[in-house]
Amino acid sequence: MIDNTKQENLGNILKRNTTSMSVAVFISRILGLLRDVVMAAFFGTTYAMDAFNIAFNIPNLLRRLFGEGALSAAFVPIYNEFGLKRGKRYQINFALNVLSVLTFLLLILSFLGVIFAPIIVRILYPGAEKETLHLAINLTRIMFPYLFFIGLSSTFIAILNSHSKFFVTGLSSAMLNIGWILFLIFGVIVYLQDAYSFKYIYQRQGIIGNLSSEILQSHDIVGNLIYFAAYGVMLGGLLQTIINLPLLKRLGYKLRIILKLKTNAMIMLWKRFVPAMLGLGIREINLIVDAQIASFLPVGGIAALGYANRLMQLPLGVFGIAVGTAVLPQYSRQFTEHKWADISETMCHSIKLILYLLTPITVTMIIGSETFVRLLFQRGIFGDIAVQQTSSTLICYTIGLCFYGLNQVITPVFFAAKDTKTPVKISACMVALNITLNIILMQSMQQAGIALATSITAIINFIIILLVMKKKLPLIKIKGLFKNIVTLIGVLIAMAYVLWFFNRSYIIDNTFFELFFKAGIFLIVTILTMAIAFRIKNSNP
Repeated sequence: MIDNTKQENLGNILKRNTTSMSVAVFISRILGLLRDVVMAAFFGTTYAMDAFNIAFNIPNLLRRLFGEGALSAAFVPIYNEFGLKRGKRYQINFALNVLSVLTFLLLILSFLGVIFAPIIVRILYPGAEKETLHLAINLTRIMFPYLFFIGLSSTFIAILNSHSKFFVTGLSSAMLNIGWILFLIFGVIVYLQDAYSFKYIYQRQGIIGNLSSEILQSHDIVGNLIYFAAYGVMLGGLLQTIINLPLLKRLGYKLRIILKLKTNAMIMLWKRFVPAMLGLGIREINLIVDAQIASFLPVGGIAALGYANRLMQLPLGVFGIAVGTAVLPQYSRQFTEHKWADISETMCHSIKLILYLLTPITVTMIIGSETFVRLLFQRGIFGDIAVQQTSSTLICYTIGLCFYGLNQVITPVFFAAKDTKTPVKISACMVALNITLNIILMQSMQQAGIALATSITAIINFIIILLVMKKKLPLIKIKGLFKNIVTLIGVLIAMAYVLWFFNRSYIIDNTFFELFFKAGIFLIVTILTMAIAFRIKNSNP
């Protein structure tokens, strides 16, 4: 058994790291939300936004392999082990070797992506309309090299997180959003000044509020202005890479190329990276099939999926992914020292954090989905149809929100235990399930069906991975959750009733200030519920 002082120390370390990451990620996500508000106002759910999402998704498919996905999962446990057993100099040389190999690999992939963009886009999105397809190919050629920046940045972040440097790494995504927004604003100033008089813009509600659909579409502004957003992604990628360099220098890193593929350390990495890559590769197949299915949606379907997914990612990134990111280095060190009781305690704290933070948000986002979508996005050419498309999709994504977060804190246990094969097998099963559900649910629910399939898969994935963990890692014990969960369910039922009653009773005309007030009430109730949830946690340790 762990004594109370040790429990507090483990909990405090996790809370400190999670808080640091959460604050930084929150800043990044707020900037990301501002970015999406601007994008929605100018591009709505038009063909240009569909094309942009297609082009932006393609490098992000590979990013999950060479960025924060398979490579980080294989790299972090080895990196931490070398730091504990072989010293800092060996640890740094290993990391520099990995970064050198990764740099050359990403350069080659980026070059090939630009050259073969037409083939890649047509394979991944065969159902896209001709106009969308042509624009998506051009945008892919601009944004594919973003893979180079995000691949390096993600590995920098993995290194810094291993040294408990969470705040600046959490701000990394903020740099992407800043570059994106700045270049888009630059495009507005340059392009719109030539396209038509600014008298259309500087009216009573400001630059974005009065961009009518007719004005934008008559000049095909959406089809031209979207290029500035693409160049903004590249600027943001550069910024989010270089922001990590000062911290790496403080840790003792210097610009040095080490290209050794057959050292014992690199062979160990390859042996763990390949199974992890296969596992994520299976998930990438899932995403590719999702993309192919989504390409057959009516115009605006892909954009609605993108808006809803990014809204759902706001709380998931601030809380779920932040906890998962903070916990992997901790798991790795505890596994290296065979501290099973500590691992169990860390996991219990992580699960409780996810439950107390994400379940109230889930209830709020489901009941208030239309309010939030109208408040954030309904301006410019983002009209009522786009609101309905996005809000229904958001509800379906949010159903699985808590389980996305729980998967983030349980799956890293296998990577820390140097077991990359088990997640591969589970992923293969989940891909088959998700594809089947996509095909079935899309028939009647369109893009909302794709979102619901994702949520159902996340729920089943959590159940399976929990059962497998109990069998494969029996020394990890998850205790003391039942009483907390039962009490939490009671609180959530009361919360849901209050929000449902308020939502039905408070009828508004959907003006900005009315929507703002209504959303504010939703958020206040959510925060109060979180406070009650944490009182439950403290009274039932």
